[in-house]
Amino acid sequence: MTTAENNLPFQIVHSVTRGGTTFELLEYQPLAGSETIAIAEQLHILNKAGVRLRQLRIRLEKDGIRTEPGALQFSKGRIEMESSTGMGEGVGGLVKGALAAARTGEAMFKPLYSGTGEIYLEPTFGHYWFMQLNKQTLYADQGLFCCSENSVQVGAHKVESFSARVAGGEGRYQTKVTGTGIVVFRIPVPLSEVMELTLQDETLQVDGSFALLRTSGVQFSVEKASKTLVGAMTSGEGLLQTFRGTGRVWIAPTQSVYERMMGIAAGTTNLTR
Repeated sequence: MTTAENNLPFQIVHSVTRGGTTFELLEYQPLAGSETIAIAEQLHILNKAGVRLRQLRIRLEKDGIRTEPGALQFSKGRIEMESSTGMGEGVGGLVKGALAAARTGEAMFKPLYSGTGEIYLEPTFGHYWFMQLNKQTLYADQGLFCCSENSVQVGAHKVESFSARVAGGEGRYQTKVTGTGIVVFRIPVPLSEVMELTLQDETLQVDGSFALLRTSGVQFSVEKASKTLVGAMTSGEGLLQTFRGTGRVWIAPTQSVYERMMGIAAGTTNLTR
């Protein structure tokens, strides 16, 4: 449902409330441009294509959320910020956070905002995904996590398979979110283009790095497209990301198309490849 706010340059296009926290996706009216001609030309193309600037606003009523470092643009109200590892409170959470930071190279502390008021995160032309966890564990590509309720633990999950780390395009670690509450992800394609696949003791193989999330019952590795060298050579595929088990996997099949379009804009890619 879309809701307009008086005297503000945006409308609320999506909203989710749980307890004392409301996550709202704001969508701005077409940007009016600036005195720089180059910027005005880019905005004209975006506005003509219907691309809108989006921003995440979180309303707190004696509650708290955790965000990625650097995500805040501004806040209003009686809100306090403290450093949190995202892996629980106390000494145990601190130790877990320190170990995870040392392994992954990510920032150890994820800001925790609590109190009553409004929090605005940095605006973007990108896309958001609001997901409700119910005593669940999800594994996500690094960089997708945006923010979550304080009831959700956020940590790092080591990709065990050496081939997955080297050839899978996922790096050594993925983001692990566990618990009950709302999690917001930044995704590379519109949510309408994300495909949810359910596995029942089955195997899913994809050629590329466009699998976004998986549930805890699905194991990830990278395997040859064929068990024989001749088969791998004739299939033209080589190594494939492999998901095996029972659970769900969310993929973005159109992501590679956008990446090729970006290459075209930079003059380095042919869209028909």
